Amino acid sequence: MFDHTLDMCQSLPAVTVDKKWDNELRFFVGEKLFCMLSLEPPHRISFKCAPALYHKLISHPGIVPAPHLARYHWVQLNKEDALPTSELESLLHDAYELIVSTLPPYEREAISKLKISA
Repeated sequence: MFDHTLDMCQSLPAVTVDKKWDNELRFFVGEKLFCMLSLEPPHRISFKCAPALYHKLISHPGIVPAPHLARYHWVQLNKEDALPTSELESLLHDAYELIVSTLPPYEREAISKLKISA
């Protein structure tokens, strides 16, 4: 699951990756964070979600409010198998799109062009 999550996040248009504290990868689009992935087991995955999904997600075993980011509707999977791979992939894509929607129009347009050419 770790490799799949890493590959999926890196495959999204205009995503940049930053390594922080030697044990965490942070994924950005337009300089805004949408996902974090711990490099050491257990591989925790944190990501932004829609406010309407936040409480539903944290009611699942293995999913908690993300430390320091919960007030912004971030969740953390404390174990890789807390969600089926297809559902996690969909939620990560949604996190990416949530952040893209907050970017200035010129950045959204540039990302749109990257999506079309991909």
